[in-house]
Amino acid sequence: MTFLNPFVLFGLIASGIPILIHLLQLKKLRTVGFSSIKFLKEIQHASVRRVKLRDYLLLLLRSLAIASLVVAFARPALKGIGRGDSKGAAVVILDDSPSTSARNEYGEIFSQLKSTALNLINRFNVGDNVDLVFMSHLTRSHRDDRIFSSINPRSLLPLISRADPSNVRVAYEPAIEAAVNSLRSSNYADKEIYLLGDLQRTEFETQKENKNINIFLSGRGNTMLFFLQTNEALDDNLSISNVKLSDPVVEVNASSEVEATVANNGGAEKKGIVVSLYLDGRKAAQGIVDLPAGSSRSVRLAFSVQDGGFHKGIIELGDNSIQRDNKYYFSFYAIKELNIVIVTSKRENDFVLSAVNSVMDTSTSIFTRIVTPDQLAYTDLSGTDVIVMEGYSANRNFEGKLIQFVRGGGGILLFSPRSSQINFFDELLGAINVGRALSFFSSSGGNFLNIERIDAGDDFFSGLFSSKESADQIKSRMVTRISNMARIDPNPFSHVLMSTASGPFLIGREVGRGFVFVVASPADSSSSNFPMSPFFPVVVQRAMFYSAAVKYKPIQIYAGEEADYAYSLGGISSATLIAPDEGKSEVVPNYVGGTAKFLLNGFDAPGIYSLASGSTLCEVSVNVDPRESDLSKASRAEVSDFAKRLGFDERNVFLLNADKNSAANIDRLYRGRDLSSFFAGTALMFLLLEIFVSRMRTVPSAGR
Repeated sequence: MTFLNPFVLFGLIASGIPILIHLLQLKKLRTVGFSSIKFLKEIQHASVRRVKLRDYLLLLLRSLAIASLVVAFARPALKGIGRGDSKGAAVVILDDSPSTSARNEYGEIFSQLKSTALNLINRFNVGDNVDLVFMSHLTRSHRDDRIFSSINPRSLLPLISRADPSNVRVAYEPAIEAAVNSLRSSNYADKEIYLLGDLQRTEFETQKENKNINIFLSGRGNTMLFFLQTNEALDDNLSISNVKLSDPVVEVNASSEVEATVANNGGAEKKGIVVSLYLDGRKAAQGIVDLPAGSSRSVRLAFSVQDGGFHKGIIELGDNSIQRDNKYYFSFYAIKELNIVIVTSKRENDFVLSAVNSVMDTSTSIFTRIVTPDQLAYTDLSGTDVIVMEGYSANRNFEGKLIQFVRGGGGILLFSPRSSQINFFDELLGAINVGRALSFFSSSGGNFLNIERIDAGDDFFSGLFSSKESADQIKSRMVTRISNMARIDPNPFSHVLMSTASGPFLIGREVGRGFVFVVASPADSSSSNFPMSPFFPVVVQRAMFYSAAVKYKPIQIYAGEEADYAYSLGGISSATLIAPDEGKSEVVPNYVGGTAKFLLNGFDAPGIYSLASGSTLCEVSVNVDPRESDLSKASRAEVSDFAKRLGFDERNVFLLNADKNSAANIDRLYRGRDLSSFFAGTALMFLLLEIFVSRMRTVPSAGR
């Protein structure tokens, strides 16, 4: 504590005046006898002690009153943390994430944050270098207006007044890092960072080590970090955290299902929650679910479509705390026809052609072409969905054609050749990054290989087997005798769907925008009985439909993120990105190796965006990040630990309430608190007590 008028403290000597007066009254007098003195001896000794106690108490109260009054005139103050009236640099970070659109007992949280931000900006003066950061502007799509800076802080007020909650989630760490980087160029000695938000627990994620911030803050103890938080939001928020098709292959006029995960992020059980499915603007299905507090459950909704191509879907809930997470957008491609190219050097007894032509119980039209390996290098593959390979060529154009095809979104089903062509097979697997063919297994002495493991839970097997069947039951039904197969060492990102004791038998791998399946044995009866089993056409057909569906697999991202799309089939100079509100923007690709690569951004609003060039190339489903739906607040300890991990001195970190008194509270922290009124009030209290004590009765009542 310091004193603004310290010389007044000499007046404390006056507090000894009551004591001096008391001492002067203690002068001894000569005792004179009196005949009636015997009657005074009847006064009780207790009353005399009571009088003395009162006198001492009055003496203390009068001294304290004088001392308190002197201290009050000396203007005592608690020392502040900051710069006083000197100029400084500050960054005000305004959390405009979707969770701030929730409401508490005072209304919308973001409105409260705006009001606090306006009051905070008004406490700065002309000459203070103040930066304003909206957290949603820290995404790459806002390169030109990431930070608003001014030495006239009040010019920032209209930006705050016009702001609304966004759909974009940005964690607090990159926001503070942006503030630190902005302060790096400032020449002011004192620097301040103010983060105004709802302080969601999920926003306090940090990397294991942030060297950029730690290096800047090391030895710079004058950087102050303020967290200004609102009251907690109402806890009845429901959300849709995920949506996926039960089977990625959707055919026209065939029954399909979509699975939606609904979460109750609040502290009370919710019953009878209505979950609705809309397809292409029309209501297609509805379900009801009960959710205990803090739980999530899946709801399956059945549907079918009558047209091929892209379809737009929405899963929707009723109203609750955050409206922005009540809808989840998704899209899918319904297959109406398949164009297949079969590459083979033999035409008779072709198991592959038989498997393709045996497609039953489907409304999908199948069109096939048969070419030799040498012809493939010169075959026009535009419009082709899937290539089925059982013959190979040493022609370099052959390999390049396949690589370009699959990376552009095509599907390929590769059957291992015989041992004489294993080198060609090995080079192709390596070129498309699926794996390497190490050698060729041939049985001897009547020993055969069997399928020993099946990953029945993979999407590839969706709908092929009963959901009640285990992998062992499926394996027992799939009796295989394999005498010859390639020993394949799969790429770490490849997925082994079936395997034998000698290695993988069926491998799947997404390559670029396409998909590759590899069967380790040739497609003839001389190497295994698999081509003659009833499962062979099932696997071949599933591989064709699955790889064709991947070509049109929609891109799913969260609001504020970017997306990449590559198109390698035919030249394309530009495309149009169509927003949910029908707004259009031209996108020009970069060409790399003959492939048009599009960098797509501007996805700040949830919905389904289409990239088109004549026809739709792909669709992008944009949703609010589900982490925004959890409205639980971080504790004081979590906030402190977060700041410590970023390298801030804990003495320079403050957690305050975001309300109308925030600016005044910050000023008191910086300038210190004047205690004059406190001591003046204390002096008045002592005087009132002195009056009360002086009027207390000290003589016993009559008759005692």
